Amino acid sequence: MALVLTAGAGLAQPQQPNTPPPVAAPAQPEPPPAPPPAAGQPPVPVRVVDQPMTVRTEGPLPVKVIETPKSDAQFNAEQHERDERSALYDQLLIYAALMVAVGAFLAIAFAVQTLYLGLGLRSLRRVAQRGEHNVQAAQRAFVYTSALDWTPVGDSVRISPIWANSGTTPTRALRVATNWKASHGELPADFEINYVRAPESLFLGPNSSSEFGAILIPMRDIQAAIDERLHLYVWGRATYQDLFEGSQPHHFDFCHRIEAAGATPHSIELRFNQFGLSNGSDEDWRRTDERE
Repeated sequence: MALVLTAGAGLAQPQQPNTPPPVAAPAQPEPPPAPPPAAGQPPVPVRVVDQPMTVRTEGPLPVKVIETPKSDAQFNAEQHERDERSALYDQLLIYAALMVAVGAFLAIAFAVQTLYLGLGLRSLRRVAQRGEHNVQAAQRAFVYTSALDWTPVGDSVRISPIWANSGTTPTRALRVATNWKASHGELPADFEINYVRAPESLFLGPNSSSEFGAILIPMRDIQAAIDERLHLYVWGRATYQDLFEGSQPHHFDFCHRIEAAGATPHSIELRFNQFGLSNGSDEDWRRTDERE
């Protein structure tokens, strides 16, 4: 059996290239023959040892897979599948572009709607503020000079401004100041307004009036004005606040030139004409500043 395995191992080895035969080793002397067994002794058993089979390999063998050529039907099927995938991809791109366009359109429409909504809310707020301002302007205290009353008193003429409140609410912190001046020539329209006496406090209820801040002009100056030797001027100012929270202080100014006629002391006649730039309320001054 050892000989058969040896022969199989020799066949399993790869064929080596032809090499020169090895040089034969010198012959060794043969061992002496074993002595014959003695008579009456059993034979000694002989153990045969099998030599292991060795397989010699130099490396992995390369394997090449040869594809089977495709038929026309398979090729056409693959081409058809690729065409369908390409068409589906194109449709998906078109749908994505449409979605982007629709999203952009909706975003623009939302922005336009937001803009118009903001403008509408701003207009509504402006209208509401204007309405509130008009209501406050109609109800707030508004002080003005309704008339100038005059009366001869001894050797003087007493001129009393009549202050009126046309609002439906009373005044707060009303203070009134008046003054007069005699000039040998006509004063410029923007002459300096000054007050000698400190302002006096006054209260005016809704739709009420009161005579306050009287001025005494000597009768001789009245006669000089009749003779056109003097020009007489009288002016006044009222500062006050209304009851509405957050409103600004208000004021009213007047300046009149006195036209005198007749004869002193009991037959005189006085007329009052507005003069100069100091006539009006804080609203008038505010509008003038806005126009400028």
